Amino acid sequence: MNMSTISNNPLVSIQKSTYQNIDLKSLLKPLGTLHKFVQKGDKVLLKTNILNATEPEKAVVTNPLLLAHVSEQIFQLDAIPIIGDSPSGSFSKRRLEKVYKKTGLTDLSKEYGIELNYDTSYKKISIPNGKKLKQSRISNFVLNADKIIALPKIKTHSLMIMTLATKIMFGAVPGLTKARYHSRYLKKSDFADMLLDVLSVTAPDLFIMDGIIGMQGDGPMNGTPVDLGLILASDHATALDLAVCNILNIEPMGIPTLKQARIQELWPKKISYPLLSPDEVKINDFILPSTAGYLLTGNKKPKKHPVIKTNCVACGDCVRICPKKAISIKDKIANINYSKCIKCFCCHEVCTHDAIILDNI
Repeated sequence: MNMSTISNNPLVSIQKSTYQNIDLKSLLKPLGTLHKFVQKGDKVLLKTNILNATEPEKAVVTNPLLLAHVSEQIFQLDAIPIIGDSPSGSFSKRRLEKVYKKTGLTDLSKEYGIELNYDTSYKKISIPNGKKLKQSRISNFVLNADKIIALPKIKTHSLMIMTLATKIMFGAVPGLTKARYHSRYLKKSDFADMLLDVLSVTAPDLFIMDGIIGMQGDGPMNGTPVDLGLILASDHATALDLAVCNILNIEPMGIPTLKQARIQELWPKKISYPLLSPDEVKINDFILPSTAGYLLTGNKKPKKHPVIKTNCVACGDCVRICPKKAISIKDKIANINYSKCIKCFCCHEVCTHDAIILDNI
């Protein structure tokens, strides 16, 4: 789907929900029901968010209970759901097995008979209207799907402030290629343009957003879970993210992907809310990452750096992910060479031990 072809008056369905009472039929009815997006026999990629091997309760990943509900509806249409993502680090079957098990997806697959993707191959795809990328490696599990339903999670992101619908398809880029893009596009605006380039050639047919338990603070890995009690749906990534900003009282121009989307004229002229409106579900105390204080204070953006804590276990994940090779293990603890550090926060993003904080140095 080309983003430029999407309606300038998109719908965003917003519904209050828990993981136990998800009502997808009511949520999707204003959009034309799931049958509008999925036909019999379709292979439907459920592009989830599985950043790393963490338990669903930590709110790092899309909750498997939402995936179960969506899969059930797809099965009822005689279509085939396939769960997939390219998590941080290397993109290998061994890595996927570890991540699927920890995030509850292995158990989900066994219980419901849902296929998990283990295809780690990719192709180089041209991006005709790319602002930063003219071509990119895109994983075949994305390219081979008949339909794509993306399931982003409402959570913070220390580099991009929020990781929502406009960022979800970065997981179509395989493995460590993502780290290379962090190294290549140092400015947030450039990185955001790159994300929109990837989205332009992998745009999902439908977005169903997990806002039931979100993440606030220093996400996407080390923030804290927050009960938002919401589920949202749309076929328009930018409209969905603008709706979330409205709900959480976030200035959307402070979100790099949304700012660049505005510059690229990808914002819709109007958004319609057939169920609940953002004003009806306002959340006034949502905590942004420490790197986004300027959105609240108007002060100059703080220069945060990753800092290693004493509880570091020297697992080496940060060493492997760093695009500039700025981290090494010495005396059984990670050490950062700040002369090489580009403050992409990849290390903070992948640390499963909460051993890296963002602070002034």
